[in-house]
Amino acid sequence: MERALTLLRSLGVEVTELDASERRRVNSRWLRTFARGVMEQYGGFVYRGFRWHGFSYGVEPCVEGAAALAEYQRQPPAPFYVFDERLTFCARCSAPAYPDLTSLRADLYVAHEDMGWTMAFTHEQPAIGPFFAAAPPSAVSRTS
Repeated sequence: MERALTLLRSLGVEVTELDASERRRVNSRWLRTFARGVMEQYGGFVYRGFRWHGFSYGVEPCVEGAAALAEYQRQPPAPFYVFDERLTFCARCSAPAYPDLTSLRADLYVAHEDMGWTMAFTHEQPAIGPFFAAAPPSAVSRTS
């Protein structure tokens, strides 16, 4: 999604696009960390077509809306990943503050480099989302 990469760069985010192999690795780590409940309950990591439905349907614990955005922006700066729903792109990024991707009205995910938390922006905002979720402590050590 070129629009996301353009916005990130315009916000002063340092962006390094990942190759297909690296995208798959990030994807696997994210799913094992933030979609375990969906897998356990429904037999697949993606529920009803979108990763964020695990949050919106209450399967995975999270904070929603303005509270989610506030929690996300309170996180200490560290390298992070940004990717889209279909994993057509994934970038490793760094910036002094985490970007608000709401204006893109797209299904985008931001995750701390150690998968300690994730932020899901949705095409349904402001009606549904965004969602902020912290990883269970046991999941962070297993995803490295």
